[in-house]
Amino acid sequence: MEITYELTQKDFTESFVAHRNRRPLIKWARRTLVWAVLVVLALVFVGSVRTGNTRTLMPFFAVVAFWLLVVAGLPTWWSARRQFLRQPGAHGTRFVLFDDAGAHWRWNGGSSDIEWKNYVRFVEGKNQFLLYTSPACFNIVPKGAISREELSEARNLLKQRIPAEK
Repeated sequence: MEITYELTQKDFTESFVAHRNRRPLIKWARRTLVWAVLVVLALVFVGSVRTGNTRTLMPFFAVVAFWLLVVAGLPTWWSARRQFLRQPGAHGTRFVLFDDAGAHWRWNGGSSDIEWKNYVRFVEGKNQFLLYTSPACFNIVPKGAISREELSEARNLLKQRIPAEK
């Protein structure tokens, strides 16, 4: 199976989110923490309005708002954007061929042939497959580059050849 595609900044951002949320426990713990902070913030705000202490608590609200922004995704977006813009190999047309031996990657400026035994896991994100050669290093294959008929074939191939995230 050969897939031709071009990566976008959105592909990078979504891949970073899929990487970050690859473990359900971490994904839900993070979401629960954000919602808990929002609830506490709302309760403190309601209490400060009733007692008239809103002005004195503004620094607290500013710190919590900044913290939520940082935790909720700014680092992911910023890091993905920086890596995409500063990585010349991420731009231009890319090709990957999956066969019995492994994955054969070609892009403007390079190529790579990786045997299946060298992949440690794969993660299926909402709009991409992430193929890991180490715990944090992965190749991105956007699902949008794969026809609907070939999508289930690609998924089955990856499941057979690469261990899924545990």
